[in-house]
Amino acid sequence: MGRIYKVILLSLAIVAGLLLVFLVVVIGAEAILRLFNFGSIRGSVQFSEYAIFSLAMLAAPWLLYNDGHLRVTIVLDSLGRRARARVLLLTDVIGLVATAVTLRYAFDVLVQSYQHGRFLFDDVVVSEWMLQWQVPLALALLVIEFSRRIWLALGSPAHRAALTGAHDNA
Repeated sequence: MGRIYKVILLSLAIVAGLLLVFLVVVIGAEAILRLFNFGSIRGSVQFSEYAIFSLAMLAAPWLLYNDGHLRVTIVLDSLGRRARARVLLLTDVIGLVATAVTLRYAFDVLVQSYQHGRFLFDDVVVSEWMLQWQVPLALALLVIEFSRRIWLALGSPAHRAALTGAHDNA
């Protein structure tokens, strides 16, 4: 199970990386086309917006797994080892609850969007659910990751960093 989980997280991170490459190429091409008055690429702004959204959603679980997310460590650095481990555990519990609640809502929104056949109208018409599927997927993986982090912290807070493969402050 652990290996499959890691492969899923890495695969989504790779897709997010490819979306970043897509953004660089499309935005660069768009700028060059406009510079030389060759017009523009239809839907490039729209799909760039979608790519930014998708990039954030798909990379989030991998970033959390690798402790690559943003964290203000000023307070953590001033705490002792045990207090630091407790604060990290508390933030993981808060993250789990917030993510689980948001997952429930996101899943409902996805199902309603699919059932009602909603579309986004812009340069290119896109089904809403084709963008929204990423949110429940990412949130479900975040729920799994927060649960895993809590499990590891309750088992041995001092070894959490080694078990996650990350360089945590615990």
